[in-house]
Amino acid sequence: MKITTPHYFSLSLVTLGICHSAMAADQQAAVPGEMSLAPIVIQGDVLGAASDQDVRTYAGSRSVIDSSDLQKASARGLDDALQRVPGVKIFDETGTGALPQISVRGLYESRSGRIQALSDGIPLALAPYGQTGLSLFPMTMATVDRVDIVRGGAAVQYGPNNVGGVINFISKPIPHKWETTLQEKTTFNAGGRQLWDTYMGTGGYLTDTFGLQLDLNTLSGEYGREHSDTDVQNYRLRGQWNIDDDRDLSFGIQRYKADMDLAGALSVKDYKDDPRQSTRPLDRFEGDTNRVWGTYTQRLGAMGPFDSVEYSWTNFAHDSYRNFVVGLPFTPDGTAATKQDGPRDFKVWGSEPRISATIDGDTVGQTWLLGARYVSEDIDYKVNRESLATGRTTPFRDWKFDDDARAFYLSNAISLLDHRLTITPGVRYENARMDYSDGITGVSQENKSEEWLPGLTVGYQATDKWFVYTNAQKSLRPPQVTQIVKEGDVGAELAWNYEAGVRYTPWEGLRMDFDLYRIDFDNQIIYNATTDRFDNIGSTRHQGFETEIFWTPQAMHNLDLHASFAYLDARQRNGTFKDNEVPYSSRNQFTVDGRYRFAEHWTYNLDGLYVSSAYTDAANSGSEDATASVGKLPAYWVWNTALEREFKLANESVLTASAGISNLFNREYYFRGIDTSPWGRQPAPERSLTLGVNYRF
Repeated sequence: MKITTPHYFSLSLVTLGICHSAMAADQQAAVPGEMSLAPIVIQGDVLGAASDQDVRTYAGSRSVIDSSDLQKASARGLDDALQRVPGVKIFDETGTGALPQISVRGLYESRSGRIQALSDGIPLALAPYGQTGLSLFPMTMATVDRVDIVRGGAAVQYGPNNVGGVINFISKPIPHKWETTLQEKTTFNAGGRQLWDTYMGTGGYLTDTFGLQLDLNTLSGEYGREHSDTDVQNYRLRGQWNIDDDRDLSFGIQRYKADMDLAGALSVKDYKDDPRQSTRPLDRFEGDTNRVWGTYTQRLGAMGPFDSVEYSWTNFAHDSYRNFVVGLPFTPDGTAATKQDGPRDFKVWGSEPRISATIDGDTVGQTWLLGARYVSEDIDYKVNRESLATGRTTPFRDWKFDDDARAFYLSNAISLLDHRLTITPGVRYENARMDYSDGITGVSQENKSEEWLPGLTVGYQATDKWFVYTNAQKSLRPPQVTQIVKEGDVGAELAWNYEAGVRYTPWEGLRMDFDLYRIDFDNQIIYNATTDRFDNIGSTRHQGFETEIFWTPQAMHNLDLHASFAYLDARQRNGTFKDNEVPYSSRNQFTVDGRYRFAEHWTYNLDGLYVSSAYTDAANSGSEDATASVGKLPAYWVWNTALEREFKLANESVLTASAGISNLFNREYYFRGIDTSPWGRQPAPERSLTLGVNYRF
């Protein structure tokens, strides 16, 4: 990763990377130069465009995965690429990234249920309040330019479900000059199974002020095990209209569809016999979504006491469907007596206006930010069961949820000491109402969550080499729709997040980041089998430190080195298993990677990942039981390598050929069964070879 020198703190009001022209300008400005202390310029959005300057002076722990890391032939998918970030752990079910299982700082729930995932600032969850899990993930790696991972300090502006932070997948910018990219990547897995990743992107500005970008991306083939047929289609059109000097509009429309066989978990015996086999022939997944979004921005200039005022209004909507078909019981021996399907339909609409107002001063400044959001969710949740012996199908669940959520937030970024010190107090108000009705029993119920969420961030550019920060924020996740179907009042899960950290850049080409954190996560919702209801009785504490080093040696500007280490102590704080480790939380995680450019057009990549062992149940059982539903997961080291060659062709066109090996030494390791296949060993992807070609003209 190339390290550049920060010259300013850009905080664009446009939501999290939607304004691509601003991004391009930021990236062009980030050129290496003599390091000197410059004032921090505060505008509006706490995250901005995720440029290198934004990251260096952000008052919280933050990492960005750039396009060069995403384009490596050894990166299987978006979730795979996230593992280079300290504190982020994945449980790789398919090796495609189509159904990610992402954990941040030991906060884990099936289908990445405890992360706030965004695409260009737009929520990705099927229901941002009622179902936060990514059981449909409408993203493919070829359409993403970089990934912004913010682990702290963003709770006031970006909620709910941000206890572990925010992950924003940022699209490739629309080029000013028309450009087309054709790409094919083929992954060769054991047993003669191939996965084809085909991408075409074309776009540019049709006029000086209006641009369009069309992305077509498909995945097809098998992901490396028996019963792993995969068909993913991702079609998207984005636009940018710079109406005049003061107004612009960005917008997009997307169609995403996925149809996949799921190989599932294996019994211990079957895993030892052949970890590539599948014993669950009924398990599969299907889903699709139609998504639209748009952001209107207007710069109003000076108004009253403010030197500049800016207004934006974002709207988004999606109509989604997803269904998991599974064999019951969940035992991984293939002896299913029942086939179950769980179709769910989601209709979601959201609207978010914002206004920021700035007072400039020679040594002191302020930026007020006021925003609001309304989200409506209409969810149909069905489960049907078919007896394999008789062929009779019986409705098992017929639930309907009608959710409305309102949020308001206010913050004031106060810059002092010649704009080197920024103090930002803020508060967010969340009010969510969920109405539930059961079409089979006739039962109906209402659930309400209401909470004030204060926050404070402090960032100080002490010298041109040192930036220090601290923050404290309160976060929440509302009850999920499946948790309000019992009697009793279930409240939101609440957490206090604390951080302190430093970024040190002693000279151009070297940066060291270090942060300490603590998360007190209370009111977690747990099912009580004795009373047959859900209660807010769970409590955990997550604390540790994370560090990253980026180094481009001054004597070898063609070599980029990176290493990170994360230490986590996650403990249960109540109940029978108080003081035990939180399930699925690994204490140590270490990454190292390097990129070497040689012979002018060649690039070689090598990266390694170590993850320590983890328990998979609250009792911290060390040994597996008869169905392998519990037991300690093994530690593992995984190495990947990739090589690419770039060819400069006529008319500024570029052809890039690449080859990569994932899991270079074919390390055999496993996770515990995942979601619809919860018992047994879920084999991690074994060694694979990926060949790719990319033609840009």
